Amino acid sequence: MTSAQALRRELPPGGEGLEVGREPLVVAGALWVGVQALLCLAALPAAAHPGAALASTVGAALALAALVVLPGRRRSGPLPAPPAAAAAVLLPTAVLLDALAQAPAAQLSAFPRAPGLLTPALAVLLVRGRPGWAAASAAALVTELLWLRWTASGQPLWAPESALLLGPVLVWCTWGVVTARLRATTQVDLLRSRSAYALARERRRRSRERSEAHERRRALLEVAAVPLLQAVAAARAPLEEHVRAELTAVERDLRAELRGRDLLDPAVRLGAATARARGVAVDVVDHAPVGADLQVLPPLRALVAAALHACSDGEVTARRPPQGPVLTLVHVGSPASMRAVHAAVASHAERMGEAAGVSVDVSADEDAVVVEVDR
Repeated sequence: MTSAQALRRELPPGGEGLEVGREPLVVAGALWVGVQALLCLAALPAAAHPGAALASTVGAALALAALVVLPGRRRSGPLPAPPAAAAAVLLPTAVLLDALAQAPAAQLSAFPRAPGLLTPALAVLLVRGRPGWAAASAAALVTELLWLRWTASGQPLWAPESALLLGPVLVWCTWGVVTARLRATTQVDLLRSRSAYALARERRRRSRERSEAHERRRALLEVAAVPLLQAVAAARAPLEEHVRAELTAVERDLRAELRGRDLLDPAVRLGAATARARGVAVDVVDHAPVGADLQVLPPLRALVAAALHACSDGEVTARRPPQGPVLTLVHVGSPASMRAVHAAVASHAERMGEAAGVSVDVSADEDAVVVEVDR
């Protein structure tokens, strides 16, 4: 499998919308069809059977448009098989009927008008992912036109008129192949550009988060730690109890900032602070490699924050190990607290498994609530 094919397989639902601007192509096709329709209408008075000629040209064109343009437009993927097969059969059939309608009596016309009007359907089949049906229809049509040229005119097949007769088939098959290829490569290029932009945006976000965390630690040092350390250095007597308590709180906050790393965000910090205020022992540790599992970090943080807000006592430990599971969360506490934490993490785990593409295992017994998130 080539890299282009691999990228096309990664296109999300609706990825077929990643394509070249279709307006110039549609305008060119509409102009061609309009001119050819006028030529067919102008030739009706000279046809042996005008009604049959009209049905095999303009009527067949409308039927082909309904078959190759309308089905499956609102969903990604190739044209559905039944309309593609019907269009592939209708095209040479309509050309043969037009050859019968143009010539008098039971003869066949060597120059039917239908190919110029109907062959754009071959390009649409190619662009909409049905090259097999397009190739079969084109082969049948070329064989039919050469047979008409040989039997009706009596001239050699290598005469210049043969190239004129086969020209529309060759032109629209080439147009379809080139446009399908251009559309596929454009989808891949746009997917690459979108992936690169998403990666750059994620890097900027992580740089901003690291800068904010650095600023928080610096502010914590300047506002809380430095004045306390100055008070300790200037003290000539044993430290008072409230100073000891403040030193313990500052040390705990600094340790949490240094250990929590990517698991910390405003919601987790608030949950940890409120849980500690209720007497809960909170330990948030991030030992995972830098940049690991970026896409699941937001739901991981939401899961940890939910557990911290729900607990009322005991201990909560959230850890991202360097290897193995993405996250392990353990809560030990009273039965009421464990029930509340279990309910909170269970609701988050269900949404997280659907959105982030990870497996979340939540278990609870009389001793602890354990949550394990794995890839």
